[in-house]
Amino acid sequence: MRRIRKKHFLFATYDDFEKAKDVIGALNALDDKEDIIDNIELYSPIEHPEVEDLLGEFHQPIQRFSFFGGITGTTLGFIFAAGVGQAMFTVQPQGGKSVIVFPPDIVIAYEMTILLGVLSTVAAFLMYSGLPRRVKSYYDHQVGVDQIGVEVETNPANNEKIRAALEACGAVEVRELTQ
Repeated sequence: MRRIRKKHFLFATYDDFEKAKDVIGALNALDDKEDIIDNIELYSPIEHPEVEDLLGEFHQPIQRFSFFGGITGTTLGFIFAAGVGQAMFTVQPQGGKSVIVFPPDIVIAYEMTILLGVLSTVAAFLMYSGLPRRVKSYYDHQVGVDQIGVEVETNPANNEKIRAALEACGAVEVRELTQ
């Protein structure tokens, strides 16, 4: 039987963005030396693009879902139109007309491409954004107003080092939680 490791978090709030930016840099330096941090997340009421290079690249392949949804829609559109044409197969085609005609099927395939492309994009967005989800129990609602939150996922054995780094940069409050 496989054990599921509980996640352990430290959540610090800051009243200034520069302090939060400094703590992310300090945590990255600490992680480079000792490799003790699993994940760092920044919570803020506004977007801060200047901190993205410190947090690292956040990759979500939503555009792949859109592409493959569109390809699937095109294929299913042609198959659907051909199936309808085959339903009339018992009637003898007259005047050299083929049973499966592609030029009128392009419109159906186009519409199915748009439909499945959009539906797969919405499904990928919901899946990767984690919706619907509950607000984390340790989340401070002041972060949505005027404070900056930094969440660090780590091993409980490394709490003291990380807590010292969080408090050294001027944290208003540091809380820890195990999920």
